[in-house]
Amino acid sequence: MVSLLIAVVVMAIIFDYINGFHDAANAIATVVSTGVLPIRTAVFLAGILNFVGAVTGTAVAKTIASGFADPAIVTQGVVLAALIGASVWNLITWWFGIPSSSSHALVGGLAGAVTAHAGMSAFKWNALVQKVLVPLVASPTIGFVVAFLVMVGLVWIARGHWRRSTLAVLVLGIFLVLGVAVWNGEALGKALAASTLETRIVLALGVAFLIAVPVLYGARPNVVHAHSRRLQLLSAGMMAFSHGSNDAQKSMGIITLALMAFVSTGHATPEWMPAWVMPSSVEHVPTWVIIACALAIGLGTAAGGTRIIKTMGTKIIRITPLQGFAAETAGALTILGASHLGIPVSTTHIINGSIMGVGASKRVSAVRWGVATNILIAWVVTLPFSAGLAWLTMQLLALLGA
Repeated sequence: MVSLLIAVVVMAIIFDYINGFHDAANAIATVVSTGVLPIRTAVFLAGILNFVGAVTGTAVAKTIASGFADPAIVTQGVVLAALIGASVWNLITWWFGIPSSSSHALVGGLAGAVTAHAGMSAFKWNALVQKVLVPLVASPTIGFVVAFLVMVGLVWIARGHWRRSTLAVLVLGIFLVLGVAVWNGEALGKALAASTLETRIVLALGVAFLIAVPVLYGARPNVVHAHSRRLQLLSAGMMAFSHGSNDAQKSMGIITLALMAFVSTGHATPEWMPAWVMPSSVEHVPTWVIIACALAIGLGTAAGGTRIIKTMGTKIIRITPLQGFAAETAGALTILGASHLGIPVSTTHIINGSIMGVGASKRVSAVRWGVATNILIAWVVTLPFSAGLAWLTMQLLALLGA
């Protein structure tokens, strides 16, 4: 059984690596398509920031480890089947350049494997509805709306549609609030110490946005273009960080589930295995699991290809640097919010919705809705197809006695 557990852990890390290069486009598609960074530089930087994002929390990992199935009824074969089904679906969609969801592939794989092993009642379908199906609709919609509003606001600022007096009052008011907070340094220090890293990043982005307002206001198109390229470096970095903070945790959760399943079935830990390898509870993600998954998704992102990048960066709409900044900012904010709440959302869905949002802010026809429709179809079929692949894998493993 130890050898099967090792196989499951290795497969989970392979899935995380595949997730990295499959979803590399989430972070860098727009920054590459606008020419702000060459693709190799972009994927390398995204890989580093994916690693940093992955080690910032475990809320999503805990949801995956215990939110969809009871570890007591999960075997190593179940986890292995789920990972194989999800990985196969990821590779199929990557080959055809379809930006599908690795998150939903993993949850779908878990659903198929659990039901094949212990029946329909063994899977927590209510959790699937609350944690997956509702965010399936809500998260890209939020990304679309936020990106639309951010883009409209930026265009109004760049074209000088807002009165200078209105902008001055708004900026001065915000800086006044910040000044009062800084003046009361002790209270500010306590608030920052109690805040999460995601909150601090959102605050930093807000300050950067305020700095950009007077620079972009009423500026000539070439000036807006130049400053937008600099802003997009910031937003692309945030997008890569947020991708790591959500997606890498799913593999952490699946490994923790496998480790807990090993313990709950009564298997003795081998003498050569250190005590820190096993989690103390389903709420505890071992440090080595966090580091291994963070490295895997970081290296996978750094090895990312161009198939899905072309779809997201050019085929949905033609992205400008200002549109890329708006889409990445909206996507990063939505993903960071989900990571903070422990919701395993699809970063692919969110950034796609954000790209469509910035395109629709220009005009509805700017979005190539034929391509968008194909992407939407892939979103819908990911859960059942990955579940079906995992179900078939579980049947095969059962025949082999795993």
